[in-house]
Amino acid sequence: MPSTVQEVLHHAVARYGKKTAIIDGERTLSFEEVNERSLRLAERLRGLGLQKGDIVAVQLPNSWEFAVTHLALARLGMVMVPVNLMYRQKELSFMFSFAHVKAVVTIDRWRGFNHAEMMESLQQIVPTLDYIIVVGGRKGPRQYSFQTLLNDSGLSLADREGEKLFPSPDDPMLIMFTSGTESDPKAVVHTYRTFIPAHLHNGQEYGLTADDVMLCLTPMGHMFSLPMILMGLYSGATQVMLSQFSVERVLDAFSQHGVTFCVAAPAHLIDMLKGTDETKEYPSKLRLVLTGGTKIPVWMVKSFRQRFCCDVAAQWGMTEIGAGSFTRPNDAAHLASDTVGRACPTGEICIFDENHQLLPNGKVGEIGFRGQSLFKGYYKNETATRQSMTEDGFFLTGDLGWKDDDGYIHYVSRKKDIINRGGLKVHAAEIEEALLMHPHIRQAAVIGIPDERLGERGCAIVSLKEGTTFSLEEMQQYLLEIGMAKYKLPEYLEILNELPTTASGKVSKGVLRKQYEQLEVK
Repeated sequence: MPSTVQEVLHHAVARYGKKTAIIDGERTLSFEEVNERSLRLAERLRGLGLQKGDIVAVQLPNSWEFAVTHLALARLGMVMVPVNLMYRQKELSFMFSFAHVKAVVTIDRWRGFNHAEMMESLQQIVPTLDYIIVVGGRKGPRQYSFQTLLNDSGLSLADREGEKLFPSPDDPMLIMFTSGTESDPKAVVHTYRTFIPAHLHNGQEYGLTADDVMLCLTPMGHMFSLPMILMGLYSGATQVMLSQFSVERVLDAFSQHGVTFCVAAPAHLIDMLKGTDETKEYPSKLRLVLTGGTKIPVWMVKSFRQRFCCDVAAQWGMTEIGAGSFTRPNDAAHLASDTVGRACPTGEICIFDENHQLLPNGKVGEIGFRGQSLFKGYYKNETATRQSMTEDGFFLTGDLGWKDDDGYIHYVSRKKDIINRGGLKVHAAEIEEALLMHPHIRQAAVIGIPDERLGERGCAIVSLKEGTTFSLEEMQQYLLEIGMAKYKLPEYLEILNELPTTASGKVSKGVLRKQYEQLEVK
């Protein structure tokens, strides 16, 4: 299995050549064109003065420019830092300074916000930030146009024989900041060897072939979607780029391009169900939807399977490990809601107690992962890296779960998602799953609120479906009626138009905890 981007691209060009690799609006690129453009951009970046080992941030929507930039940086051995399009100066000044970012590739404007202008102001704060490359045109005297760079002529990489231009498999490839749902984000380092081969194996497990048409609704800069670029190239699949999500755009992509494989957050699936007619089926070529980031409710899996005539697979993972486990296309339908699948083909999952001792099947403990896709460590934080590992090389994920006798992993919650109410442990995920079954609720999160007497009390934070209402009394009565113990009932209810989420669509519990920490009752 390839362990460098060069190997993936050589394989793709040799096998698939002039076949369409990327569709982005009216623009299409063949496998040969993707290879040529990424090579040309790599040449131009080197011509600017960037070199192997330099750290380059990328803040772009899902687009052909994102894919080509990702490949160009990897060809030269530059370390890519993908960042969320929603991040602004506060987040980026920390990330860029911490990682010593030397260049950034960004878009000029996005949803009314001037990214090029923000990056120019960041140059006054981040002393290492020398280069700003803008998709959509240069906006300032110290900026470079992405399009102009691609069109410029210059020396090719082949003209520089004798120089150690190309990366080795154990060189750093990515620095990815964690979603930071619990605290300030850590910077995760992946090499070519930890990122590429394992994910290509996963693509084979998903059943990806040259007959597939892929669509990622989650941001390409997130660990859920980023590997899909290389999976698509290696398998020969066509990738459809959708820069902004809407139900109408997705349905158009399904029908116009014959999408067969879709990567989506649960929030996308909810919106797709909400925005379509429950009395109809929507026949398409779609064969598999891959989702994850949170436990998938039974009703969501059943409804999506029925309405779109496809399978739904559940995936569990995180920035440090990529896709740790997932259900396979030929698994029984109920496993996508009951479990998060079996370990990925190049990984191993075990369950540990609080003393890092192995637990038998059926016992809940902390999920540990060991395998080829395991990160190299946290950037500039050896202590955190060491504390996250067991003596025999398992990464302790901070997630609680159990393994059944067939090897399927049953996710329970984050360790920090346990509410301690007077010594009684309440799993937030259990309540969230029950709330998501209520016909009025669109999103749900449950957090612990400090309480002087009990330690913590539960607080449910929900968003509602259009035209519905919900009250604390209704919530508690509903939970009692479905058989939930009284001590588990949340004692606060907050209703928002939209819950804050991370790039992967996961509710940001850290933001909610900060927002509601003052609800403490004396």
